[in-house]
Amino acid sequence: MKTVLHILLDADSLTSRILCALIYSLLYDYIYEEYIFGVFGYVDEIDYVRMNIIQYLSWITFSILPFIFYHRINEISSFLCLFVYILVYIPFIHALFITGAISVVEAYSYSSILCLFLVLYFQIHRIPLLLGIQIKPTIPFFIIEIIALGITLIFVATRAGSMHFVNIFTQLDLLYDLRAQNSEKVEERSLILYLQGWLVGAFYPFLLVWYLKNESYIKVLLVLSGYLLLFMVDMQKGTFLMPFVLIGFYCIIKWKEKLICDRLHAFLFGGLIIFSSTLMMAIDPDNKLLFTISTFVFLRTICVSGWLTQLYIPFFHENPYTYYTHINIVNAITNAYPYDVPLGMAVARNSQNANATFFLTEGVASWGIIGVVITGFIFLIFLYLIDSITFRYQKSEIFIMFIPALYNMLNASFFSTVLTGGLFILVFLLANCESLESAEKT
Repeated sequence: MKTVLHILLDADSLTSRILCALIYSLLYDYIYEEYIFGVFGYVDEIDYVRMNIIQYLSWITFSILPFIFYHRINEISSFLCLFVYILVYIPFIHALFITGAISVVEAYSYSSILCLFLVLYFQIHRIPLLLGIQIKPTIPFFIIEIIALGITLIFVATRAGSMHFVNIFTQLDLLYDLRAQNSEKVEERSLILYLQGWLVGAFYPFLLVWYLKNESYIKVLLVLSGYLLLFMVDMQKGTFLMPFVLIGFYCIIKWKEKLICDRLHAFLFGGLIIFSSTLMMAIDPDNKLLFTISTFVFLRTICVSGWLTQLYIPFFHENPYTYYTHINIVNAITNAYPYDVPLGMAVARNSQNANATFFLTEGVASWGIIGVVITGFIFLIFLYLIDSITFRYQKSEIFIMFIPALYNMLNASFFSTVLTGGLFILVFLLANCESLESAEKT
């Protein structure tokens, strides 16, 4: 029995890795054709073409190949890249072979480049780390608490008039209306957006892990209250649910850290396969709750990078690249951004704000295939640096802290995640503090 479980679940089993990637890829293609294109009709205006046998075999090959080089969750880079592989890479490659506006040369060029980078990302653990990366003098932990409290008070004071509490399960229409109203009150580059991103993406997860580690449950409740205050302004379901996800995953990985690191890929693939299959059997357009859940799972989670790829690549066949001017800092220097609306709005032709991941925004939108190569190297360097900075921390601590950054990374550009989403602040805190064992003694 142990041998069978090892073959099916353990990361050092090649059979396990190939089976997981193959079954999920086949299921993904079925979901996309039957639900994204069929039930939801979300790609009615996109040039969708069913794959022939050569395209199908190519897409399956490119989908599986990088995962052969996956090892297990040993560093934060492998943790992040596992999710990038499942929720960004597989959908991106699939879109290349079902979009008629994408030429054969483009499809194979993008696929080959992306495949190479995913292989490199999964092999970073073989490169010796720069183990001495730490900023001195270190920041006392109570200073971080004071800064987090101060930013929270500033945020609440400036947005108090926009705060409402809405039930995310029963008042969705009201939630979306209030979200739109509140977003109109804040300029896109407002400091308030940065403050909120720094709290959600850096200070709150950093403090939450420390308080959980030291069983400071009163302070845990204070962090939860902070998340609630932020939710009452931005009305994002992710903001409301994030602390519960962090706490839940913290408890799980603390309980079975080695098991999670060895088998997380199997749990993720298996969970997605089982949950998606169950939804497909239960989905009913007349059942509003089930239909909403299936829409969120299929359209906004599993397949979102796929249909966004179908938007982005054809759009930049006919429109100018941004050459990274969609990044606020770059545009502030060059003033050369070619569109009069944000990038996501431009690509969606003002029908929605189609924010996308870094391979599309810093990659395709910035400079096509060249942009993907540049972005791939930037992300590779970033992964290596954060592995070097976080080697002093326990896996069960560091993985939890990076979940908000991962969530942003799967829904927005890399530079937006780094600057607006607080990833830079989180990395700075980790580089500038003692490990949590040391902080506990202060």
